[in-house]
Order: sequence, then C-alpha cells, then structure tokens
Amino acid sequence: MFPHKKLDWLTSRLEEQVQSAPDDPELRHELSRAYLSRGLYHGGGESWCNRSLAQARKVLGVDPAHVGALITAGTALIGMGRSDAARRYLDEATRLDNERADLHLAQGALYRSEGDRHLALKHLESACRLAPQSWEVHLYLGRVLSERARELPGSRRLVERAQYHLVQALKLGPSQDLSAPLLRDLGLSCLETGRYREAEKFFLRLREHERYRHVARYHLGMVAYHLGKYNNAIQHFRQYLQDRPDDPRVHARMGMAYLQLTEHRRSREACNQALMLDPSNKLARYTLGCSLLEEGSPAEALRVFKEALQEHPDHMEAYLELARTRRLAGDVGWLVQALGTEVKHYDRLPPGSGPADPRTITRKRVSMLLEQLRSLGPSSTADILRSIDMVQDEGLRFQLFEASCALSTSAIADDVAISLKEPGRSFGLPLARQALSAAAGIPEPVLTKGLAVEEEDLKRAAIDRSGPAPDVQRHRANVERMRNEARAYQALLLLAIAARRSRSGRKLLEDWASTADPELAVAAQSGLAMYGDPKAIAELQARADVCHAGPRVRMLLQGIVPPRAKVPPRAVGDQEEAHCSCCGRTSRDASHLMAGSDAVICEVCVVEVGRKRRSAQAPDEACCGFCGKNQLETKAVYRHQGVDICSDCLELSLGLMEREEVDKFLATW
Repeated sequence: MFPHKKLDWLTSRLEEQVQSAPDDPELRHELSRAYLSRGLYHGGGESWCNRSLAQARKVLGVDPAHVGALITAGTALIGMGRSDAARRYLDEATRLDNERADLHLAQGALYRSEGDRHLALKHLESACRLAPQSWEVHLYLGRVLSERARELPGSRRLVERAQYHLVQALKLGPSQDLSAPLLRDLGLSCLETGRYREAEKFFLRLREHERYRHVARYHLGMVAYHLGKYNNAIQHFRQYLQDRPDDPRVHARMGMAYLQLTEHRRSREACNQALMLDPSNKLARYTLGCSLLEEGSPAEALRVFKEALQEHPDHMEAYLELARTRRLAGDVGWLVQALGTEVKHYDRLPPGSGPADPRTITRKRVSMLLEQLRSLGPSSTADILRSIDMVQDEGLRFQLFEASCALSTSAIADDVAISLKEPGRSFGLPLARQALSAAAGIPEPVLTKGLAVEEEDLKRAAIDRSGPAPDVQRHRANVERMRNEARAYQALLLLAIAARRSRSGRKLLEDWASTADPELAVAAQSGLAMYGDPKAIAELQARADVCHAGPRVRMLLQGIVPPRAKVPPRAVGDQEEAHCSCCGRTSRDASHLMAGSDAVICEVCVVEVGRKRRSAQAPDEACCGFCGKNQLETKAVYRHQGVDICSDCLELSLGLMEREEVDKFLATW
C-alpha cells in the first residue's frame, strides 16, 4: 500500500523529479507518500509525517479534490497525534470516494488513536477486504483485535483472529523496523492461546533485537513457567531483572516459580520484594499466602489473604484459598456465616455487567462457599436452605436450592449404594425408587450389581419378610410375590441405569432387551428410549398398539425421549468424501470444508457469504443448516446458493480456516 523497498533511493529520486516538475501533483503526492512511509513504518517519526503533510497540502492547493492527498494528509496528522485536524481531511475523502483501502486504513488508525476500537475494527476489516495483500492492513487489524481482546477477557476468538492477521502481516514481509514489534505481538498471541512452543520461537528470535531484549526475556520466563520449567523461568526472570530490577511483576512471578519448586523461603523473599515495590500487587500477596500455607502457617496465610481481598475484592483465587483453609481447619461456622453474609447483602448491590460487577463477584463467592460446604457432606443442607430466605433474587435462590438438593441427593445416594451392595437381602420397590431418584450420584457398577437377585434370595426373602408359611402352597405364593417385587425392582434399576446415559449403560440395556423375559425387556427398551434409540421406541409403540394403549405410551415417550441431538459443525478431514452444498466443490477441490447437521460449505463460499452479509439475509423462518439455530437464536441467518448458515457458524468456519493457516505457518516457521 505504501512504498517500502529502496525507500532512501526512491525518496531522493522523487525529490529530484519534484524539483524538475514542481507543478506535477502526482509526483508531489508520491513524494508525500514516501515521506509518510518513512514516518510511520521506518522509524522516522513525527518529523517525517510533518514533511508528508506539507507536500500533501501543496497538492491540495492545486487540486482540493485530490482524494489521495486528502488521505495522506489525514494519515500524516494521525501520525502526529492531531486527530481532530485529521478528521476534516478524511471526512472530505470519504465524501469523494468511500471505497479506498488506504482511506479505511486511515480511518481505522484514527478511531484506534481515539480509543474507539469497535469502529476501528469496522474500517480495518473493510481495508482488509479491499487490499488483502497489504501487510500494513493486516498489522493494524491484528493489533486492534489484540487490544479489543484485552478489553474483553475470555474472547479467544478475537485472539485467534488477531493471530491470523499478524501471521498474514509477517508472511507478506513487513518493514525491518516493524519486524521486532510484530514478533512480540505474535509471541503474545501464542501465549494467550496456549501455543507455548511457538511463543518460545518468537521470543528467542526477538531476543536478538537489542531494543526488545528485555521484553523477550520476560516473556521467555512466562513461557518456561507455563511449560513447567520453573528453574528456566527463574533464570529468564533474573536476566530481565538485571536491566529492570524494580519490576514488581517479575519478582512476583519468580515467587510463584519458587513456590512450584517448594522453595518456600525464596518464594517469600521474592514476594516481599515485589510488595516493597508495589504494595497492591495481587499475585505477590496471593503467592505469599500460599507459601505460608505450604510452610504450615495457616493463621499467617489467612491474614495475607484477607489483606489481598481488602485491596482487591474481586481476587477470586485468594477468596478460594481463604474458604478452603477455613474448611480444612474445620471452621464450619465461618463458612456458614460467610455464606449468610454474601447472600444477605446480594439484593442491596447495584446491578451491573462484567467480571468486576459486585453481583457477579458475590455469585462467584457464593459458588466457592457452596463447594466447600458440599465437601463437608449433607450436614450443611439445613444451613444452605436457611440462606434461601435471606435473598429475593430468584437466580441466587435457585442456585442455593440446587446446592441443597445436590447435598440431599448425595446423602440418599450414599445410603442407597450401601443397600445395593447386598441386593439379595435389600431388594424392593422402596429401594429401587430411591435409586432412581438419586441415580446421578450412584456409581454405575453399584447399580449394575444391584440387579443381581437370585432364586435363593427370593426364597429367603419370602421367609424373612412374611414369616414361615403354614403350608407349601402358601410358601410358594410368598416366593411368587417376592419374584414379582424383584422384577419390578430390577425394572426400576434398569431405568436408573438409563438415567445416567452412559455408553456402558446402553450396552447393558441392549443385552437385557434381547435376552430378558418380555416384561423386563420392556423395561430395558424403555431405558433405551431414554437414549433416543429408534428401534426401542418403535417396538414400544408397536407393543402399546397391540394392547390398545398407543396414545398413552406415545404421550409418555414424548416426556422421556431426548430431542434429536444437533451435530456441532466440524472441519471435514482430508480423507473424507464430502462436497460443498452450495457450489459442489469436493475435498479435493477445496482446502477447507465445514460439515454440519444438514449441509457442507467450502472456504470459497464462506468468504463469499462474509463479503455479502447484507444482501444475503435469509427469510425470517430460515434455520441454519449447520447448527439448527433460527433467527431468534443467533444474530443473523444468511442464505447462499440455497444453503442457510447463521452468523455463529460463519464465524466458526472462518475461524477454522484461519486456525488451519496459522497452524501450517507456525509449524514451518
């Protein structure tokens, strides 16, 4: 987009030509662009941007409608930090010609300088569409995406998009002055996406640049830490501290590395050094508390965690350690009181949004306290139930109710599991009903073992439960009654196994459906219906029709048969035979195919849909052919060549394509 090769020679030649033909606006504009390239991309700075602006103004003095000069003048002013003056030039250029890549690049830079990254992204994406081979556009877009991702923690998709555009910029060959910052940005994106080996490559290369050597050492320490190489991490951090000994972040990180190596004295020393430099450092205070815990000083550790929470109430790691330490010390009263305090004040907190919202922080704290109380067993159920009356918010009330139900179910499951280990003595409908209600908390092997009721068990139960019979006929009737109860007990246990929906459970039900007597086979088929097994559902319906109970059974099946599982969209493998539902391209013709529930789409059609989103809007009743979402469940549904795709799947497909390209580049870089 801008001139970069042999820039010194090009600038000299253009200066000579302008001196020879001072009235040629195009020559003067080319000189202005060369000056701007020097200022923005080759370390020239504000003075060269000022030269560019002077030449662009001379062009505009001759031709006020020269769009290129307007854009160059606006971009130069942005480089000089004068955004208000730049806007006047860019607004005029937009009025004259809005479909220029350099204009959108300049507008993206303008909005980025003003902190409006949403609009910056919009213009930079337009510039990328208009000039896909420009490394300048990819570089700006990658950086703004990275900055936007830092504004929205947890936005992995934004980080991946940033990584893709930074890779594109590196592949297209940026200027030498920008290669080091680009390596830094790529290394950071790899760190954020867990590509630690690739990040290490970038930072090792960056270490060769004297200006960025300290940055490389710091991030090499972070890479080594994430890879579990704690001694290496400490060595990198020490090298960093030789140049910048007063960086509290690095002392805190060294403290964490020493903690992982169980060198608690050194860990405390590093944390104290970090706190001397920055008393509010969260990581240092948290690590110090953990070191004290490991050394067997829980009282001191609790004091440190409390101090950390006084300064940073949203520090969830410190709160978790505080609650866990109280629980390990047997201080149930503190946990109950803390739960009551958090719940009682919830309604008074102002509503908000984001991770630092007071209500969000309180909900996280409540979850941590409930987890600690849950580990203490069912004895905490009453305390949790009492806390429900302290709050009016339905969401929090339901969270507390769920926790109490889980504890009650766990208690029932423990008692039932003990009885199921001796099914011959304890079988019966009450036990089976309890097993069905608490199936999620009972290990499947225990449920399976509970099915084993033998003939001898029936005879013994007939005597134990009804007493000795006066004659043989009465004894046989008692045994038959026990047999019927055992069969009902086994039928409910089969449903309890089905409720867990495991693969091994399904195999057991299939065996019972094919080998058991007709009545127990019906129970097994009912269990298979809970998996959505079409054969079992058909057999149950046919059996019901014979018994004139078809409508009732169909109504019951509607309540237990799970809805058809939606197949999540996925990338089609190289060895799979598939073709694009839009254009017919096969896996041999396309480098990327994405398959969903009812359709397949290639990368060419995905890019086409992305470019024509406004004109490709699908009708209101359309549903995505890949995930099944309708217009109410997603931002938009688009139609291309008769195939509907929602905005989520479109972004997913673009992400898969970008990830594949990044993977290939990083594997060979």
